Amino acid sequence: MTAALIGRFVVPAAADGWRYAQLLTAVPVIMLLWWRRSLPESPRFLVSQGRTAEADAVVDAIEKRVQSATGRPLPPIPATAPETERARTAVGLFGALRFLWSRPMAARTAVTWLIWFVITFSYYGFFSWIPTLLVQRGITVTKSFEFSIIIYLAQIPGYFSAAWLCERADRKNTIAIYLAGAAVSAYWLSQTSTPLTITIAGAVLSFFLNGTYAGVYAYTPEVFPTWIRATGAGLSSAFGRIGSILAPSLIGLFSASLGFAGVFGHHGGIGHRGQAGTVIFGLSTAGRSLEDLSARAQ
Repeated sequence: MTAALIGRFVVPAAADGWRYAQLLTAVPVIMLLWWRRSLPESPRFLVSQGRTAEADAVVDAIEKRVQSATGRPLPPIPATAPETERARTAVGLFGALRFLWSRPMAARTAVTWLIWFVITFSYYGFFSWIPTLLVQRGITVTKSFEFSIIIYLAQIPGYFSAAWLCERADRKNTIAIYLAGAAVSAYWLSQTSTPLTITIAGAVLSFFLNGTYAGVYAYTPEVFPTWIRATGAGLSSAFGRIGSILAPSLIGLFSASLGFAGVFGHHGGIGHRGQAGTVIFGLSTAGRSLEDLSARAQ
């Protein structure tokens, strides 16, 4: 949203507006200083490294915040608490890849990589080209940013609705539902021609694309054991970035022969394939502890 507002009001304000826009987009880096101090380390990671005192301190702080927020004491700890994951020695990239593609992990790794590729391909393909699509329909560059702001606004309810649904329909099912919605929206976008209908269809597509991301961000860490969670999530996201590199170029290449209608129609097909893969092969995490999920990955 902020990027769209900068494009609309800062860039055209002066001849060097684009330079000011670059400086403004660098400002959020300052937030790293706050994040570094405010984000606690994962207690599971600390336990896996034998740093139990630090893990206890983090959990105690979380418990106090929960009790303060809810105004009631926490439920008692079960008499037979699940065993935490054993400490593991650090592994390199190739060792991590061997584990992630081993027999117990291959299915969940493949599905996670597929989801990341499909959503990232669709997201960057759409948002990279929507201003151009609007301009080709007779809208000025400045006006195209105004229409884009409306489309970007739909991201906010998309995230929140998916976050709400993740707790009720399982992450896997939430991802599938929003991928299906994105596929239908992409096809709808391919059939529209006026600025108004493009904006409405684009806003609906934006809603579902970002809702999918909300499910993916919740789902990905749950399918990997603690000792390799950051590597597993990072490699999944990295594989998805291949889609973000390919999508804008492929859309520009194929739009000449297929037109934008054909390109976004294919986007819908890609979304349906991602949905099918998630439903058929995705791991259900609802009501299951991370210990249970990790034990099945050994």
